[in-house]
Amino acid sequence: MRQIPLALMLLSTLARAQEYGEDFRLKVDIAGETRKIAFFVPKDRKKGEALPLLVAVPGTDSKAFLEIGQWQQPGCDMRFAVVSVDVTTNSARGWAAGDQLEMQRDCEAVLEAIKLCQQTATENGITLDPSATVITGWSGGGYLTMWLGLRRPDVFFGICGRGIVFLKDIAKFGKLDSVPRNLDMPIFLYRGELDNPRVMEQVSDAKKALDDLGFKNVTLETVPRMLHESKPEVFLEWYGTLLKSTAKGRADAVKIAAEVKELREMYAQGKGGVLSKLAKLVEREKKGGFPGGAGAFAAEIEGEAAKDLKKGEDLEGNGALFEAADLYKEVERKYTGIEASKSARDRRLKLMKSDGYKAAEWLAKAKELKEKGQAEKAAELLLKITETYPETAAAAEAESILKSG
Repeated sequence: MRQIPLALMLLSTLARAQEYGEDFRLKVDIAGETRKIAFFVPKDRKKGEALPLLVAVPGTDSKAFLEIGQWQQPGCDMRFAVVSVDVTTNSARGWAAGDQLEMQRDCEAVLEAIKLCQQTATENGITLDPSATVITGWSGGGYLTMWLGLRRPDVFFGICGRGIVFLKDIAKFGKLDSVPRNLDMPIFLYRGELDNPRVMEQVSDAKKALDDLGFKNVTLETVPRMLHESKPEVFLEWYGTLLKSTAKGRADAVKIAAEVKELREMYAQGKGGVLSKLAKLVEREKKGGFPGGAGAFAAEIEGEAAKDLKKGEDLEGNGALFEAADLYKEVERKYTGIEASKSARDRRLKLMKSDGYKAAEWLAKAKELKEKGQAEKAAELLLKITETYPETAAAAEAESILKSG
């Protein structure tokens, strides 16, 4: 008997989608299990319009295609796209903090759903604003909403928990949580004045846990006369204000992303001036408060530079001092404009002033003299190396050459 009402609800959802926009039915495979994805985009899109993406985690006993219905008209009116995906940590049986595998798979489902929506949007001439992805969930959907939202500020720029259940373990970060936290992330929690007692307590627990972690932009609201219900209109008021107040910064992030793309092409072609321009974009990105890819690109380059510097260290350790100096000089030139360049210069100068390097220079000169038939001068220089720089590798080699005649 339950299948009939659910089927009717699904038909109603599809009908609303046609009225307010387009509804894409997608699927993703997670650990051999198919997860259904509902992706809605509003109608009457203007040329060049970039749509924020709302990730709506289904509530207890809800599926993606049932969750998305309440967001279609607001999405059309307020101009945002919506994605929802079937998850398991929201079920009526609840979720235990020890079941990390279940949470990991739900996180993967959401992240893969976002990627698939971005791909689908591109294929259909739809532009999504990557700087404006917010995640929200109601009741049992709060576990995943808070867990993933807090750990992936590189994906989400805001979180909203609507009458959520919450475990304190959600706020415990581990070694695998490698993305730096965004303590300025806007987080909105609300519950009803007449909500479920467990929810009332755990929403307050969530607020305290986030405050204790140092999150600076957490708001908790108690909605008068509200029961344990979704109340999307409360979220939408906060969401609309958030989008409006961040519009300028997000718009600049889109421009930064375009400039970063050009710089990547220039960098790949070996053109100069890239790093100085990138440094300015990084500062602009920090000021605007939204990722446009400048910081990420700078981190990639710094990672490359660190590997190159490590190669220089290895060459020094293996006694290849001239090769190390040459590499440091190349790193200095290649990464002009960032700290790695200065570091390479300092290492090269320090190396060239070292006893080991000076002794190696004399040793090279002595070998050259010997090859030219000037054995007496070569021997004098070899002896000088052993006396002046006795603790160096070059001195040991010089002594060996002297003994061998």
